[in-house]
Amino acid sequence: MLVEAFNKFYTERQTSALTIESTEGIVKHLTHLEELILTQKNQGLDTALFFIDELKNEFSGNSNGKIFTTVKYDGAPAVIAGYNPENNKFFVSTKGIANVNPKVNYTDQDIETNHGHAPGLVNKLKLGLKYLPAVIRQGIYQGDFMFDHSDLKAIDYEGEQLLTFKPNTITYAVPTNSDLGRKINSSKIGIVFHTKYSGNALTNLTKSSDVNVTEFTPTADVWFDDAKFKDVSGVVTFTQEESTYVDSLIEEVKSKSSTIKWDILPDIFYTLVNTYINTLIREGKFVEDSEQSFNGFIDWFNARIMNEINKLKTEAGKEKKIQAKNNIIKDLNVNKETVLGIFDVTKTINDIKKIFINKYNSAIRTKQFISEPDGSLKVTAPEGYVAVDHLGNMIKLVDRLEFSKANFAVTKGDKFK
Repeated sequence: MLVEAFNKFYTERQTSALTIESTEGIVKHLTHLEELILTQKNQGLDTALFFIDELKNEFSGNSNGKIFTTVKYDGAPAVIAGYNPENNKFFVSTKGIANVNPKVNYTDQDIETNHGHAPGLVNKLKLGLKYLPAVIRQGIYQGDFMFDHSDLKAIDYEGEQLLTFKPNTITYAVPTNSDLGRKINSSKIGIVFHTKYSGNALTNLTKSSDVNVTEFTPTADVWFDDAKFKDVSGVVTFTQEESTYVDSLIEEVKSKSSTIKWDILPDIFYTLVNTYINTLIREGKFVEDSEQSFNGFIDWFNARIMNEINKLKTEAGKEKKIQAKNNIIKDLNVNKETVLGIFDVTKTINDIKKIFINKYNSAIRTKQFISEPDGSLKVTAPEGYVAVDHLGNMIKLVDRLEFSKANFAVTKGDKFK
């Protein structure tokens, strides 16, 4: 009954849901670990538990190689470059390579034609076209453009001389007089490669996150790295107490998910919950108490629909929609146990994810900052991490209250579109 009510109320265009990133095509969107139940319901729960179990094994020193982790860099723009298998010509592109009419750039003129509306992007792509052929030996790679030389700025932070660059939301910093600082300062561009593609045509590419710096040719003009997480400190190992605590949270997820009747609620409901949670994040909040979250969602849903209803022209039309809205809210209350279970599982998976993130962060030795409203810099963790299974499926591990909120707050122009 609730499924039918939702489906009558919403048009098909409003029911699109996110999915886990697969091995096919260009990397576009990655799903948060705790989002999986909102994008794939009970199948998403199984996927989330698989990644959680494998990450726990990795942190416990019992990894069987089913997953590996990459660092999520906050670069911009995303650059795809390499040799087109159809003609073996070197090109640079953006995610626009996946368009119906792909934007593939072999020359500076191609870049001007395809991206002339975005001068900042044009400049980065021209630099990529100039310097990356000396680095990429074969194949096609995707990376985050971190800087060109004009982006580098020297600052004094608490008495330490740092070289900084800010490709997007995060400001990255390295000691100016370190080997890394000198390498970056002498280079023309910097890029972190995270994905490689194979296939016989640009329209038929298979991706892999198993990228290694040894696949590239070193050059003084380009600072590059791969995105694989490297535990140079040796601290990313669970204590027995941490392992036991994660086990208890896993059992909590299994127990709470047993109360969920997945198919009682339509796909659009899960999409709306996802949107509601993003609204909370923008306000610096997340799912905490499931009862409070349920009531908050009902209020949010009611306000959202009333805003749409008030735009209708006839009173009869408004009254019909109001009645339909009220019926949906009534049915949500009838199925409250399932809704509470969804919020509970989302929160608990997020709690587990934060444990993993904190463990990864403890091994990071570079400095990252987020700009405060007054222009000062606040130390922050990396944007996050991406866990990749042995089939190439990927999910992201991001502290959404730390980074996603800051990312939402950034006014993004069109320079890299």
